[in-house]
Amino acid sequence: MPELWTYGLSDFLMFSPQVYWRLVARHNAQWWPAQLLALAAAAALPLLLRSPSLARRRMALVLLALAWAWLGWAFHWRHYAEIFLGAPWVAGACALEALLLAAAVGCRPTEGAGAPSPGVLSWALLAMALLYPLSAPLTGHPWAEAEVFGFMPDPTALATLGVLAALQPWPAWSRALLAVVPVLSLLLGAATRWLIAD
Repeated sequence: MPELWTYGLSDFLMFSPQVYWRLVARHNAQWWPAQLLALAAAAALPLLLRSPSLARRRMALVLLALAWAWLGWAFHWRHYAEIFLGAPWVAGACALEALLLAAAVGCRPTEGAGAPSPGVLSWALLAMALLYPLSAPLTGHPWAEAEVFGFMPDPTALATLGVLAALQPWPAWSRALLAVVPVLSLLLGAATRWLIAD
């Protein structure tokens, strides 16, 4: 029997790259063409953030809360759990993020803080989230396996971080708290891609 230290991380992976990408394609096919609505929501985020109105910035938080709730239920709970034992826990983290974002809608902005336009970091993250589906053909995957905001973790996390970077009127501690799940989600996504590409 091999010793434990002879195993690599990929030896603990519960699925092959083919199984993972077939699951993504099946997930996309089940909900098509709702992804078009999700892309429209992602495109609306920069427009909402450009407005000096705090009400519109709150609407951006509402869109993100809905996206995380949908991502947790439709992808992690219903599909990813078929091949990944940790998916129900990830779905729970998505639900927690959705609740925190919904709570942040009612958070009082810092006294005297204005509503500056999004900075370069915010624009870059939002652009990456919106254009993320293009990574499918660029990496040799069919459009059926494209990853869209609200339907897949990485673009949803990128869009969330982009919005949080633009919410200077909100207290820094609240934005830091809201960033925990998206950052962990991106790290999990990077680890998964690294392992299935190994």
